[in-house]
Amino acid sequence: MLETRRNGRMLAPWTYTSEELCELEMVYIFRHQWILAGHISELTQTGDYLTFNLAKERAVLVRDESGEIHAFHNVCRHRGSRVAPDRQGNCGHVLRCPFHGWTYQLNGTLKSVPRPQGFPDLIKDHNALVPIDLEIWNGFIFICFEGAQGRSVANQFGVISGKITPYQLEEMVPWGAEYDEVVDYNWKFFHDVDNEGYHVPVAHPALHELYGRDYCDSYLGNIPMTTGVVDDYPASSWSVARYKSLLPRQAHLPEENQRLWLYFGLFPNTVIYFYPEKAGFYMSLPQGAATTRVISREYRLPGENRELAAVRYLSGRIDQMTGREDHDLVRRLQEAAHTSVFPMNNLSDLEDGVLQFHQQLKALIPVMSLDASPAPGTLADVNTTLLNSST
Repeated sequence: MLETRRNGRMLAPWTYTSEELCELEMVYIFRHQWILAGHISELTQTGDYLTFNLAKERAVLVRDESGEIHAFHNVCRHRGSRVAPDRQGNCGHVLRCPFHGWTYQLNGTLKSVPRPQGFPDLIKDHNALVPIDLEIWNGFIFICFEGAQGRSVANQFGVISGKITPYQLEEMVPWGAEYDEVVDYNWKFFHDVDNEGYHVPVAHPALHELYGRDYCDSYLGNIPMTTGVVDDYPASSWSVARYKSLLPRQAHLPEENQRLWLYFGLFPNTVIYFYPEKAGFYMSLPQGAATTRVISREYRLPGENRELAAVRYLSGRIDQMTGREDHDLVRRLQEAAHTSVFPMNNLSDLEDGVLQFHQQLKALIPVMSLDASPAPGTLADVNTTLLNSST
C-alpha cells in the first residue's frame, strides 16, 4: 500500500462541508450501493416488517406467507403516505395505508381500495408497491434503491464469507437495544477515524489494553479487515480486566477465533464485527453535510448462560467507551474542516485505509478529487463533465 500513499491524495476539507456534494453522494453512492438494512432474525413471522430510511428514501422490509422477505418503497401508490408507519412491527397478512386504507398483499400487489367506484380507471396491477432490490447474505439483509444492475452482495463481499462462517451469523438472534443517534459531523469523517488503527494506542486506552499488542489492519481482497487477539496481560480498565478473565471458550469457534475481535469495512458506510460472544454492525447514514445518523445493532446465538451474559455486558462497556472517544475525535475533525489550515496528505503506513476509502469515493464522484469546491450551483455539472471525460 506504499504506492497508494505516494500516488493518492486525501479528500479536501470542502468535501466534508458541502451540502451540494451531500446531494451528489446520495445519488451516486447511497442509492446505487448495497446498504445493510437488517437481519433475518428481525423478520421471523408472517407480517413482520422493518422500515429503513435513507435521506429522502423510505423502505419497508416484510416477510410474506411463503417465508420470502421483500423490500418496497414505503410509499402508498395513492397519495404517498407510509404504508408501514413504525420502525418495526407486524402487519398481519396485509400492509394497509393509514391515510385512506389502500391495502396491499405482503408481496406488494394492491389487494383493495375503499370505495373502488371512485376509481373507474384504476388498474390494480399497475399500482403495486414499488419494489427495491434485496439480497440476503449470511443472514444480513441488503437493499439497493436504484437497482443492483447485476451486482451481487455475495460477489462484492464474498471474499470474507469464509472468515465469518464459524460465527453462525444466520442462526443469531437480536441482542440488546438498537443504538440510533443523530450526530453533528460528516459521515465520511466517521469512517476516516474508523479506517485506521494508528490512533488506537493514544485515543483508545481500554481497547489498546484489550488487544493492542496484536492489533492489525489488513485487507481480504479489497475488503478492509481489522483483527485483535484478546491478550492475558493485566489491565487497569475494570471492564477489560474482567472481560479477559471471564471470556469462556465457544464450542462452535475454531481455536484462532476463541479470543479474536474481528471487523470488516463494507463500502460505503458499514462495519460488521464478530467477537467470540456476539456479532453486530454499525453504520453511518448522511442526513446533511454536517449531520449523520449512526445506527448499531447486535446479535447472539440462541441459548444463554451467566458467563456469556457477563462478557457481553463487559464488551458492551468497552465498545461504549470506544464510541465516546471516537465521537470526540470525529467532532474535532469536523471543526478542523472549517479552518484555513486543514492538513492533507500526511499519513503514516498505518493509515492506508483512509486513502483507500477516499479513492473509492473519488472513483464514483470525481469532483471529490478537486482541492477546491466548484462555484456554488455548479458542482453537479462539473462532476458530470469529469465523469464524461473519464469514459
